[in-house]
Amino acid sequence: MEEASKQPGENPIEPVRMNLDSKFRFSCHKGLECFRECCGKITISLTPYDVLRIKNKLGITSAEFLSLYARIVDLKSTKLPFFLLNVTEDGKCPFVGENGCNIYADRPLICRYYPLGLGATESSEAESGDFYYQIKEPFCKGFEEDKEWTVRQWRESQEIDRYDFINKDWFEIVLNKKLLAGGVEPDEKSQRLYMLGSFDTDSFRNFVFESRFLDLYEVDEVTIQMIREDEVELLKFAHKWLKGVLFGEYIYPRREEA
Repeated sequence: MEEASKQPGENPIEPVRMNLDSKFRFSCHKGLECFRECCGKITISLTPYDVLRIKNKLGITSAEFLSLYARIVDLKSTKLPFFLLNVTEDGKCPFVGENGCNIYADRPLICRYYPLGLGATESSEAESGDFYYQIKEPFCKGFEEDKEWTVRQWRESQEIDRYDFINKDWFEIVLNKKLLAGGVEPDEKSQRLYMLGSFDTDSFRNFVFESRFLDLYEVDEVTIQMIREDEVELLKFAHKWLKGVLFGEYIYPRREEA
C-alpha cells in the first residue's frame, strides 16, 4: 500500500518508535530527483569524532576547522556549548557538490543516521534506553525505493557503532544527570577545558605533552604512549579526563602535591 507523503511544513518525524530489528525501506543515490536536497536548509550538530575525522580529511588542524567551518551554540539543558556546522548563504552544507557529499567517507554522525533519528528514554523497556524513528521529509524519494533494512543493518552499513563507541564518554558527559538536573554548573574555566578536550584535539595534545599536565595527573606509561601515537586514543583519553574535571570522576587522579 502506498504511504501518504507528508506536505511541506508538516513534522517529518514519524511518531513510531523503532528498535534495532525494526524494518524500513530506503535508498539514496544520484538517480533520485531529490538527490542532495537533504543537504540544504539543515542544522548539523558535530560530535568530537566528527571534528577529528573531517579536519583530517581537509588536512587542517582542529582549531582551524572550528574557526572556518563551525559555530558555537549553548544548550541551556546541559549548560555546555556545542558546535554546529556552518552552512552557505543559501543554507546548504559547505561540503555538498554536484556529485553529492565531498567528504562522504568522513561525514558527520547525524548524516550517517539519516533518515533515522535517535532518541533516549529512562524506561527499561528500550534497549540501552535508546529508540529510533524515521525522518520522512516531503521531498525525499528514497523511501519509495525497494531496498529494505533493519535499523541494526543500517547502523552497521554507516559505521555508526564505531562513532558511538569513540564518542561514548562524551555522550555520557553531555547527558550527565548532574548537568541536566542543575546539580553541576560548569564555570568558565571548566567550559574552556570542556571545549579543549571535546573538540580541539590538536590543542589538547599540546596541552598534555607541552605543559605540566603529566606532572599533575597520574597517567600510566602505556596510556601515555597510546595517546602520543593514536589521535583517536587521545580523544577518548580527553573525554575520560573531562569526567574528572567536570564531575570529580577521576580515572586519572591528580597527584598529591608535595
